[in-house]
Amino acid sequence: MADTITVVGNIATVPERRSTATGIPALSFRMATNHRRPDGNGGWVDASTNWFEIRAYRALAENAAVSLTKGDAVIVVGRLRLREWEGKEGRRGMSVEIEADSIGPDLRRGRGVFHRTIAAAPGAPADAGPPQPAAAPDAETPGDGWATPGEDPTPF
Repeated sequence: MADTITVVGNIATVPERRSTATGIPALSFRMATNHRRPDGNGGWVDASTNWFEIRAYRALAENAAVSLTKGDAVIVVGRLRLREWEGKEGRRGMSVEIEADSIGPDLRRGRGVFHRTIAAAPGAPADAGPPQPAAAPDAETPGDGWATPGEDPTPF
C-alpha cells in the first residue's frame, strides 16, 4: 500500500504528454519543493529543495496537460513511490515519484479560474467551456439581497 502525500511547489519541467501501452492518457513532470527557515534577522533563507517526478493518468492527465506549464505553483496530492534505479557504469540511485490523485494551482501565489469538464454527448466537444452567467432576474425586491439569484447554476 502506498502512502498518500501532499506537496506544494513549482513545476520544474515542461509537462510531457504520453499514452500508456493500453492507450490511457498520461502526463509527467518534475516538481521542486523549497523548504525555507527563519534566518534569525526577521527574514527567510532557502534550506533545501526536494525533487519529485509527478505522474498523472486519464482525465487528470488530460486536464493537467491543457492547464499547467513549467514554472506554475501547484499543489499535488497522490501516492508516494520510491524507485531504485541503476544508471551508466553501475551508478545507483533512488527517485521519488508521486502518482497524482489531484493537481491544482497554489492560490496563495496567484489566481486561477476553474472550468468544470462535463461528459460530452456523442459528436459534441468534450469541454463546453466556462459556465455562462445566469440571466438577470425579471423583477427584484429592492433591498432584498436574497431575492437575487446567484450566477452559479450548480451549487456544489
